Amino acid sequence: MDPRIWNSLPEDILYRILSVASLETLLILRSTCKRFNSLFLSPAFLSSYKSSQPSPSFLCLSHPHFGRNRFAVYDTLRRRWRNRASLASSTLLASSKGILCFSCPASPVSFLICNFLTKSTRTVKFPNHPFPIESLNLVVPTSSSGDYKIFALCPGISFRQGFVYDSASRRWHQFDDITPNIKTNTRQEGVIHGDTLYFYTVEPYSIVGYDLEQRRWNRALSVGELIGGGSRVSFVRLVGDAGEQKMYLIGGIATGYGTVSEVKVWELDDAGRKWVEQGNMPAEMCRKFAAVCYHNYQHLYCLWHGGMICLCCNTWPEVLWFDVAAREWGWLPKCPLLPEKGNFGFTWFSVVPDLNTLV
Repeated sequence: MDPRIWNSLPEDILYRILSVASLETLLILRSTCKRFNSLFLSPAFLSSYKSSQPSPSFLCLSHPHFGRNRFAVYDTLRRRWRNRASLASSTLLASSKGILCFSCPASPVSFLICNFLTKSTRTVKFPNHPFPIESLNLVVPTSSSGDYKIFALCPGISFRQGFVYDSASRRWHQFDDITPNIKTNTRQEGVIHGDTLYFYTVEPYSIVGYDLEQRRWNRALSVGELIGGGSRVSFVRLVGDAGEQKMYLIGGIATGYGTVSEVKVWELDDAGRKWVEQGNMPAEMCRKFAAVCYHNYQHLYCLWHGGMICLCCNTWPEVLWFDVAAREWGWLPKCPLLPEKGNFGFTWFSVVPDLNTLV
């Protein structure tokens, strides 16, 4: 098309044309001229962009073999591995809805929050120094208009302390953590559902939520009460689709000898009162999964990624996925960049580019 036609189009017409383009097409167009580059970063366009085209999404794998702050990237839209990539000159700590949280290379007392798609960054100073972290969550509540929160649990003398950062007010709020049984797996993050961030506790297994708006904990619910047979549960994990307001529970059901014989997935119903079974891992996969974990599930964590529940393990290079819509199970292809030997340090992140999340 003649460039003069594009140049003469009013911006509102151009917005409407480009709003139906895929995100991948926008990224290509952004590099063609200054007008497109500035257009895609304007608040007016960002608020109107709602493409129905499938968006790119990536699973990023960190491993000591790749070197510091470098990742192998799996393109889930094209179902293939890409070359190694460097996201930043600092350590990636958490990701959520297109924004990433890094340790800040310029300041040891700050986080660096980035949205690479909109080329925006923000430095968030720690509320205290030193700031030891047991659990870190970067969340975008459903009710927010592109704002995000950072939820951190830190060790204390008699009980843990909690901190919540609100990007809208740019302030930290502190609270005392009165639920000491929360499992603080360094990679298993909480699950946002509405304005509440949910966690699982151990021994006995239960689910508890922290209301980010009311700044208080909700009553813990026993997993046995929710799904039945709680005494046979060997492990539980939570994962959720914040966009669709869905939350899932993954649980291992043990035999009398303590060995996991079944792995099931339950979905919380719309009323938020009952867990409904959605899938049961095939027996052959379950045997391999149990062998992978060596019957020690403390290294196991789960991610939500583009309609899939991904079961990851720090000591295994493959990812087991469950497609919620199709109710199918499968293994992600092993990364070809990994060495033949190496059984530790596998850290996965879900990165889904999003224009609408503000930094």
